[in-house]
Amino acid sequence: MQIVIRPMDVWLFRDGKPFTAGDDHAAETLFPPSPFTLQGAIRTKVLANKGVNLAEFAKNGERNPDPDVGYGDNFGKLRLCGPLLMRCKDGKWERLIPMPADVVKVGNRYELLRPDPDLPFVTNLPERLRLLWARTEERVAEEKMRWLPESEWRRYLQGQAPEKDVKQDDLFTFEPRFGIAIDSSRGTTQEARLYQARFVRLTKETALWAEVDGVSLDVKGFLRFGGEGRAATYEELQQQECLCALSEFNFARNAKRFKVVLVTPAWFSDGWQPKDGDWSKIFGTSVRLVGAAIPRPILLGGFDVAKGVPKPMRAFVPAGAVYFFEADETMQFPDDFAFTETPDEVRQQNGNANAWAQIGLGAALIGVW
Repeated sequence: MQIVIRPMDVWLFRDGKPFTAGDDHAAETLFPPSPFTLQGAIRTKVLANKGVNLAEFAKNGERNPDPDVGYGDNFGKLRLCGPLLMRCKDGKWERLIPMPADVVKVGNRYELLRPDPDLPFVTNLPERLRLLWARTEERVAEEKMRWLPESEWRRYLQGQAPEKDVKQDDLFTFEPRFGIAIDSSRGTTQEARLYQARFVRLTKETALWAEVDGVSLDVKGFLRFGGEGRAATYEELQQQECLCALSEFNFARNAKRFKVVLVTPAWFSDGWQPKDGDWSKIFGTSVRLVGAAIPRPILLGGFDVAKGVPKPMRAFVPAGAVYFFEADETMQFPDDFAFTETPDEVRQQNGNANAWAQIGLGAALIGVW
């Protein structure tokens, strides 16, 4: 089931850094929100529809997890993809992803970076990794605050530079707002404990896309979404292809040189890659990483409501990161291919070796270079 999620007002999605109103002066916002935020909203909605007492579930759910949505790092039958940003253009919804990190601006056009084995100089990159290079003598600038629309995905994944983009200001803006810490025991404000939070306001044509499977949802309804339990509406969406179905790009599925483009964040045991650079854990076969374009990592954590403590904060590779690979044999990618690992403690609780992929982390598109 694909859904479109719209705000009823502004939204707040804090980053992974711990924040205490009054002690900390500014709460930063991460947008689009991570799959963890989507998972929490859908889990809460499913439990509420069942009439579950959420306070009791928070206390006792570890002993009696819900069969559909589990508890904690056990996600039950829930399967998610997204969330991705989307906009309505000419009456049709179109998904967007952050501009991939191998896209650079050259004058008034875009060019693609590629691993170059024939550079006239030596680099200090690790073994087998090549410097990414644009085949131009003009000045190259990194492109930021831009989004790649779905109408350009096929062109980009075929190894051609995109021709169109979408400005961030056309999709959403940030609104700083001041608040004051509240004494929960008295319900009164606390003196000299001001803070600032950065909310996000979407344009009327902008929303979030997600795919939800394994659980039952009404075709439309309300969600508590993000910080402060802000309200959102959702409704079923019929016209979009499943994101995994975009792997139908046969030129990529059957390639020996391919690139993986993250569209949601991913976690790896060795920062930006699996331990010892062993990519066979991800692909199930031997491949060679020959280059990578990776933006600054993002920190994701959150708050464990049941235990009343912050969750572990981890560094994730952000959406837009691009990895370049070579293989000796033609690669075959399953429809449920996910480009991420899952920490051992999460795998143990969930019983699923790829538990974080189950809730949407590591969603990726495959292209050629």
